[in-house]
Amino acid sequence: MTDVFSEKLAAWRDYTETPWARIRYGVVGEVLQRQTEHLGKQIRVLDVGGGDGMDALPLALAGHDVTIVDPSAEWLEEATRRAATAGTNITTIRGGLDDLPDGEWDLVMCHFVLRYRSGADRDVATLASHVRPGGRLSIMDVNPDGRVLRELLNSGPAAALAELQAERAKVETFQTDARKVNVDTIAREATEAGMTPVGVYGNRIANDLLVDNTAKHDPAFFEDLLALELGLCDREPFNRVGFAWQLILQR
Repeated sequence: MTDVFSEKLAAWRDYTETPWARIRYGVVGEVLQRQTEHLGKQIRVLDVGGGDGMDALPLALAGHDVTIVDPSAEWLEEATRRAATAGTNITTIRGGLDDLPDGEWDLVMCHFVLRYRSGADRDVATLASHVRPGGRLSIMDVNPDGRVLRELLNSGPAAALAELQAERAKVETFQTDARKVNVDTIAREATEAGMTPVGVYGNRIANDLLVDNTAKHDPAFFEDLLALELGLCDREPFNRVGFAWQLILQR
């Protein structure tokens, strides 16, 4: 899958400038910042499949020791460039989930990676084994239920039904597809690996219910939308209907 991602890096850069991407990173940043409050002022962070460093960069800027593991050299170069431009440092290691360095970290992140894995490997257990006792694990992926609602709003009931029944999910940005990953399944696997769920957070909840993107480019509207997203992200049932879910667990 490395070539698929590397070839689409330019398209990804364009995506990260959109209001809906800024919503996505804004909410993730807040959720991760809440975790660091429980873990210490200067913690060790391992970002598995961290790519261009967009999730990890705010943690590095906050003074934490951040390491990104990713199979794409191009994306790791992007992470290094972003960190240098922001005035901080990020350690990068080229490799995948099967190539993680030895050791334990205060916070391990694995965002939008499991969907590209077969599901047959002990991925969640591997991630859990790299979390120090008392540390936390953040797993994030696209929400299959949220995709159904988005298709309903954008394309109608027939498209929503097709999405509901599809075995795999399309990934438009990278022009590929991926398996559907359910948060409850991952929570169960993590629990079996000795982790305790702390919370489930939704991402791009209100944003994806607003089909017309025009107003999102207005700064005042965007700030209101982000504030709403932050208010909804940890509240049932809203946290179950967004574009993505983020599961936080503690070892």
